Amino acid sequence: MSCAVQFSVRKITQYMTNTLMSRLLIQCSHIYLSFGSLQLFEDLSLSISQGEIFALIGENGAGKTTLLQLIRGQLMPDAGHIHKAEHLSIGFLPQEIIHFPDTTVRSYLEEGQLAELERRMAVLLQYPDRLDEWAELHEKYETLGGYKRMPLEKVLSGLKLESAILDQPMARISSGQRVRVALSKALIDNPDLLLLDEPTNHLDASMLEWLQTTLHMREGATIIVSHDRKFLNRACSRLLEIKNGSVVCYGGNYDFYLAEQEASLQRRLQAYETQEEERKLLHQKIKAMTFSKGKPPAPRDRNIMAYDRRGEQHQKSLARSLDMLKTRLAEIEAHPLPHPRPKGIKGLVFAPASLASPLASTVAIELDHICKAFGQKNILTDFSKTFCKGDRIVLRGPNGVGKTTLLRCLANHLELDSGQIRYAPTTKIAYLDQQVTLLPMQKTPYEYFLERFLLSEEVVRRELHKAAIGGAELLARPFSTLSVGQRKRFMLLSLIFEKPNVLLLDEPTNHLDLMTVEALEKALLQFEGVIVAVSHDQMFIDKIATEILDLAG
Repeated sequence: MSCAVQFSVRKITQYMTNTLMSRLLIQCSHIYLSFGSLQLFEDLSLSISQGEIFALIGENGAGKTTLLQLIRGQLMPDAGHIHKAEHLSIGFLPQEIIHFPDTTVRSYLEEGQLAELERRMAVLLQYPDRLDEWAELHEKYETLGGYKRMPLEKVLSGLKLESAILDQPMARISSGQRVRVALSKALIDNPDLLLLDEPTNHLDASMLEWLQTTLHMREGATIIVSHDRKFLNRACSRLLEIKNGSVVCYGGNYDFYLAEQEASLQRRLQAYETQEEERKLLHQKIKAMTFSKGKPPAPRDRNIMAYDRRGEQHQKSLARSLDMLKTRLAEIEAHPLPHPRPKGIKGLVFAPASLASPLASTVAIELDHICKAFGQKNILTDFSKTFCKGDRIVLRGPNGVGKTTLLRCLANHLELDSGQIRYAPTTKIAYLDQQVTLLPMQKTPYEYFLERFLLSEEVVRRELHKAAIGGAELLARPFSTLSVGQRKRFMLLSLIFEKPNVLLLDEPTNHLDLMTVEALEKALLQFEGVIVAVSHDQMFIDKIATEILDLAG
């Protein structure tokens, strides 16, 4: 092949690649959306092209899930336009799998337009005189991306779902398995655009690595909402932040975003300090000119009239200068730069040992050869462990090995089959369950905190403000109407009011925004009692754990 031909082929390949990567899938233009008096999005614009993998971040309640629903078409904006590419296929993993079909896992995975087309094409192949119908269905199947589908066995293996689960009813499998089955369904269809709302919550380290590799191999685009900062770093090439009703796009991963935030903070700090210095200097000059008005030098001759004219001009000059200084000061004070330091969450602070229930001894809990099984499956077998004051132990291991079971046994929510758990006399336990189901779902937060802790509405409102949990209107809404992230933040506040000396935390960072996760990590590092946590969040583990306990089942 000649050099010219090689060059032409290379140029054509490059052009085709660029065309593929630059195919616009979604264009959101000037989107406005409100819920009652709450203006959620204001003039929001966003474009998503093929091949891009976005992390979507923002505070709880900022609208991350709502934005995914808009893109999917589940919600319509009040104003603005969402343009979608022709024949665009969208896969969606919701944050909560609340409603699931009364069917088997296999049927759930196989339902959908592509699976239905496959079945109809298979039937038509048995009738040679109906090949025209088959060809029509085949063209539709190809247009919808049927040949891009991923093998079922490959996805199930990557997410550690045994083939035996396929014949089980969806209602009989665990909540973690349902999430992984729903994730499998979204991945198998290999859509043009994949929307994943908290996909990492029930995935161990090897599953996360498999998911990251799978997403990088896809041709389509992906938007991921996740609290797992290390996963976002490895998986995502761009980042979207929802802030003040709009979206800001960053051309890098989470570390890049942090670096950009720090650089922006330093620029804003410099501008703020320059403004403050100017404001201080203006005040000083105005004060000096107001209370120490100078006089013109005395005349050298006896021309008193000329002296008076010079004095009048001098006073007018001082007045003009003073007016200019006051005008500039008024401009600064009318539009002052806010202090650029981000507001932290001050309300997530556990009581010190002097105010909480003190531990009577160094050893808080002792497990003596405990055993627990469910049916024929042994979960904990002859397990012994001592938990001492100051321990921050993270339980790790594949799903199903007994991490949550161990926490529930420690919290006295499960009876042992054999063995014994001994507690120090003053041990006081606070337990955070993974799905935050221990809250009374039909009660409002105000009713709950009033009854459980005898707190007034004023105190609850003040603590809500300190913990940055959102508007006071949340106090009047039943827990069942709140998002998992909002319920979890209320539960964290409840744990603080408990004043415990032992914390049992099951996936504490799941469903929380990154600012709350960082505030929680800081609070746990200052906690003086015992912490036993289950977590797959490697950054959380690196910061918190004094000991990692790997369970093997």
